[in-house]
Amino acid sequence: MSEFPRDILVTLTCKTLPPIEEPANVGIQDKDQNVHAGTRKRDGSFEFECVIQVRDKGVGSIDFAGPFVHGKPASRFVYLSWKRTASAAAPWVQRVKIPLVFTAADLGAATAIRADITDRRPHASEPIVWTITGCR
Repeated sequence: MSEFPRDILVTLTCKTLPPIEEPANVGIQDKDQNVHAGTRKRDGSFEFECVIQVRDKGVGSIDFAGPFVHGKPASRFVYLSWKRTASAAAPWVQRVKIPLVFTAADLGAATAIRADITDRRPHASEPIVWTITGCR
């Protein structure tokens, strides 16, 4: 039986980042609209990490919470965002929604989830392929 609530590490990997034609910071966006930078790996890819909380809603369903979780209860997601470095009326160059679509059975005793989101674009609707790891 899995334990809720609990924290899960989310790692998003991008083999390459899309070219942006203006100065911007890229990272996982929190609810205060701050962008938390990732880490460039030796192979040139980027990894972005945050921690989200998983809560039991009963009957095998779960919800997500925490400073990096956006959206309504039925459609939670995290943002990978490109935020302009110069002050502007619209602070975002682009933002990519990464949906959090899981059941309690999917996550079991997981402590981490990982996805390669290379080439994912804003407004993409195809499912994310997640790797679920760890045990408590």
